Amino acid sequence: MALSVLVMGFGYAAKTFHVPFLQAMDAYSIAGVVSSDPAKVQGALPGVSVYNSFEQAIGDDNFDLVVITTPNHLHAEQAEAALRAGCHVLVEKPFTLSSERAEQLVALAAQLNKQLCVFHNRRFDGDFLTLKQLIAEQAVGNIKRLESRFDRFRPTPRKRWRENAGPGSGIFWDLGPHLIDQVVQLFGMPQQVSADIRILRDGGESDDAFEVTLHYAAITVKVGSSPFEAGPTLRYALQGTKGSYRKYHLDPQEDQLKAGMSFNDPEWSVAPAPQHGTLYLEDESKLVATINGGYTTFYRQLATALITNNAEALPASGQSVVAVIRLIELARLASEQQQTLSVECI
Repeated sequence: MALSVLVMGFGYAAKTFHVPFLQAMDAYSIAGVVSSDPAKVQGALPGVSVYNSFEQAIGDDNFDLVVITTPNHLHAEQAEAALRAGCHVLVEKPFTLSSERAEQLVALAAQLNKQLCVFHNRRFDGDFLTLKQLIAEQAVGNIKRLESRFDRFRPTPRKRWRENAGPGSGIFWDLGPHLIDQVVQLFGMPQQVSADIRILRDGGESDDAFEVTLHYAAITVKVGSSPFEAGPTLRYALQGTKGSYRKYHLDPQEDQLKAGMSFNDPEWSVAPAPQHGTLYLEDESKLVATINGGYTTFYRQLATALITNNAEALPASGQSVVAVIRLIELARLASEQQQTLSVECI
């Protein structure tokens, strides 16, 4: 029997990153949506119940899973309400806006025997899977430095909650969780953090650029984003004692989802050959084919974890993401103080 799903919010994240998978996979059935725009929901999901509030939805039906895609500052309170209503939870990143709140939710989920998952889908980007494989194979030798970027060309601020002033807004809360989560997945917690988080665009109300350095014992990792990159985007630059690897361009899955590509399309999640990365060794260089991305794998793993009620099977458990929120807090503090801070501070 399919898992009954309530989707909270029906904006870009819901329509692009969640509804396509929930519709395509037999393990899920979208039973309701909480939205202030019923017509928009009915146009996309005919026959699905639309509710004005979570309270109304829970009063009318029983759901197995609540998918939270609302603005960032609402994630924690809505995740708590869903857990207390007896539902499993998938919450968009950022998980919460404080590590204390994240720890509370992890503890609550365990107490209630419910699964709490965070949508860190970029653990399943094809280029990240490729990077993980190169590191596991020691393709560049002992790693000394990694740069990971998510740049865009958006020189003019837009009027939307992600860019307006307010809690949880700004590019660091938007992209920082993904970039930092990937680093933690690769190397664990760093020893120190330094950061520069700022507003670069004229008229900007929230941070739109950041450069964060994660200091490990023998590795330096830099993650960053700029709204002024009009050329090919450097995604990864990995350097080691035997050579280096450089990868440009972003994972194709988001653009494919926006274009409505079928998961059965042979081109789904496949990076075009001109966008593959290059491995540079002392006497040679060679293209490294990008592994196909796996956003579908995320949702398959989630279904398995919910059906078996097994937190170990979650693709991104709340517990695994607490460290990411701690590092975001520390990076913000480091930027404010313009100092390199020890992770022991948190």
